[in-house]
Amino acid sequence: MKGLLISLLLIGFAINIEAQESVNLTLDDCIKYALENNEQLEIARLDNEIARTQINETLARGLPQVNGSVGLVKNFEIQTSFIQDFISPAVYGVLIDESLLPDGTQIPEPQTFPAAFETEYSGQAGLTARQLIFDGSYFVGLKAAQTVKLLSQREQKQTEVQIVEGVSKAYYLVLITKENLDFLGRNFGTIDTLLQETEAMYEVGFAEKIDVSRLKIQHNNIKTELKNNTELLITSLNLLKFQMGMPLNQRIALTDDLSNISLTPVTEPGGEYHVNRPEYDVLQTNKDLIDLNIKNFQSQYIPNIYANFNFGWTAGTNSFSRLTEFNDQTWFRYSNLGVTLSIPIFDGLSKRANIQRNRIQKQQVEESISQFENNVDREVAEAKVKVDNAIRSVETQSENVELAEEVYEMTKAKYQEGIGSNLEVIEANTSLKESKTNYLNALYEAATSQIELKKALGTLYNN
Repeated sequence: MKGLLISLLLIGFAINIEAQESVNLTLDDCIKYALENNEQLEIARLDNEIARTQINETLARGLPQVNGSVGLVKNFEIQTSFIQDFISPAVYGVLIDESLLPDGTQIPEPQTFPAAFETEYSGQAGLTARQLIFDGSYFVGLKAAQTVKLLSQREQKQTEVQIVEGVSKAYYLVLITKENLDFLGRNFGTIDTLLQETEAMYEVGFAEKIDVSRLKIQHNNIKTELKNNTELLITSLNLLKFQMGMPLNQRIALTDDLSNISLTPVTEPGGEYHVNRPEYDVLQTNKDLIDLNIKNFQSQYIPNIYANFNFGWTAGTNSFSRLTEFNDQTWFRYSNLGVTLSIPIFDGLSKRANIQRNRIQKQQVEESISQFENNVDREVAEAKVKVDNAIRSVETQSENVELAEEVYEMTKAKYQEGIGSNLEVIEANTSLKESKTNYLNALYEAATSQIELKKALGTLYNN
């Protein structure tokens, strides 16, 4: 009796663990919570934000690039430059006809003179502006940045589908585990009562010792199963909360039951299945990115044009105090406007190699797309078979449970009336447990196979 009470308390704790100060959740509630709080999906959202900043970064290339600079220099030792005396030779050798000079007149050799052109203090302050006028790679890069954002959004959608799949399967696993624990609890109570009755019959000589021992073995086995399934229920709940992104210490109660599991084939959408899959969109977007990358390298063969503007002041003096006066006698303004045309001539065939590599990568993606299309058809065909088999199995196992319950009740009644053996009761009870386990496994298979079929068809989740 003490063992029964302890076991029943254990069952009560496991079954009601999510009902004590807990949040009631349907499957839809769990999915909604997961789509708002799952850590993996939050990472995908951040990737989406990163892609948005890449667009802004690319846009910035087309805006004016303005920089300012200020510099002051003190020359401790001014560098010396050398000037050639170009006047004397010019006068004697060019301006005067040598034939007119007296005989013996020598034209002097050019002389050099050291000179310092720098001042002790110098300064410079100015602004430089550079504006893109034409660059083919800029426009391709802007389109690529937008495509990267689209890729991030489609990868996020793919993550959402994976989360919905994981949460749905975890939710049904909890329901199945709880149902099995309920059944084991009821079965344990029945066996415990039968054991007590048999012990009482043994004490008065109406049962044998072997009858008591057999029931004790069955009693201990079910008790162990109860403890194991209690831990399994807790683990299943934690798995569900992990899939949802919910703290593990948050208690929850699932309000759906096994009757919510559909036992009818999934309605198939028209058209090709692969076009509904986010993985297909991701592959297509990757292909588009490779095309844009090829265009980017091709556009680099075209000259680009930039406008340049410079404006500022420069100063030079041998007095630091004059350098800091900032007047028109010390600081002299300058400005200029120009256009730069950059013409690519030869890059060692680097762009050509990059284009070839990207074209090969494009072929790889195209092969991946073709493989994915074929794989989707296979997934759908296999999922259909699994759904049909699971539905048939549920129907069969449900009938087997009913038959096993009838056999068990008749066998137990015969034993209590003294016209049957407890061995038959134990065997009937074991058969009932197996039938119930097979039924619950088939029911879980039916639920998960329909989830997988919806995923294969691309109808599991659409936001």
